[in-house]
Amino acid sequence: MKSRLPLAALLVLLTVAVVSGQEGALADPDSSEREANIPEARLIPNCARTGGGIAIAEPEGRIYYCLQRVVAIERRYPGASKFFFLHEYGHIALQSGDELLVDCWSAHELSHTVRGEEVLTAARRYIEQFKLFIPKYGGTGADRSELLAGCYAEGLTWLERARTEGRRPPARVGNRESP
Repeated sequence: MKSRLPLAALLVLLTVAVVSGQEGALADPDSSEREANIPEARLIPNCARTGGGIAIAEPEGRIYYCLQRVVAIERRYPGASKFFFLHEYGHIALQSGDELLVDCWSAHELSHTVRGEEVLTAARRYIEQFKLFIPKYGGTGADRSELLAGCYAEGLTWLERARTEGRRPPARVGNRESP
């Protein structure tokens, strides 16, 4: 079983790196064997690359972020950006483009951190303002917020059950839905 400490430490490192404007690797060179399977992530400031979003990840381990968006969100929803950075890191860790899976994983990982509930609450408040249906996130902001709450409490089993019951779109493989 993976240690939960590295993800809590990752959140701290992400916050320090973004706030201080540092670009760099997010991996502890003194990691133990048990933590060796945690992929490295590199933070790169580039608002053009994020396409107007907070951050975007590439499978190779690069996370591009827009400091202006991070600051704007943090002003209104303190702590929320930590969820979005963890979400982007989740794409790298899981090697998945399935937004619902990555959302669920990220929310549940926060449940193992000291201030995870505070971070998730801020992120949910931000997300809930979006009223349009966005298929890749499973619906409206309220729908996505419900997903995050369920996954925080129950983990990936909540998402699996929601998909089985038809409350969420099926998992995506590449550009196609999986059976």
